[in-house]
Amino acid sequence: MKKIKLTHQDTELIQTAIDTADRLYYQGKHEVAAAIRTADNNIYTGIHIETQIDWADVCGEVAALSCMVANGHRDLETIVAVWKSPEGKYFLLSPCGRCRELIYEFNKNTWVITGTLEKPFKVKITDLLPLRTWDY
Repeated sequence: MKKIKLTHQDTELIQTAIDTADRLYYQGKHEVAAAIRTADNNIYTGIHIETQIDWADVCGEVAALSCMVANGHRDLETIVAVWKSPEGKYFLLSPCGRCRELIYEFNKNTWVITGTLEKPFKVKITDLLPLRTWDY
């Protein structure tokens, strides 16, 4: 897996996700925020929706992807997700398996920002799905 250093735009995208988490955080319901940058530099955000029934939860990445599509875009370039802890600390999150598949469906060359806030880096979504062998 090739880890790439972040650009200034990538750092801003992390901050956008943090700002979204700050604005929409509700402990136990809305703790994970995601931010997306499209190829033409549009930014879209989303917040996760947690339910009492796990299978009905909506990840922050899915919420951000839905926002992107609702605004007429499909040209996903970069995505990041952050979790705000009950203590108010932030952590970068790698997408879950379902989100990885969805991200790949939009653009198999998407950059995913991950690592830690102290040492963030980005990788291609294909690095997070190393054995994926099917395409439509």
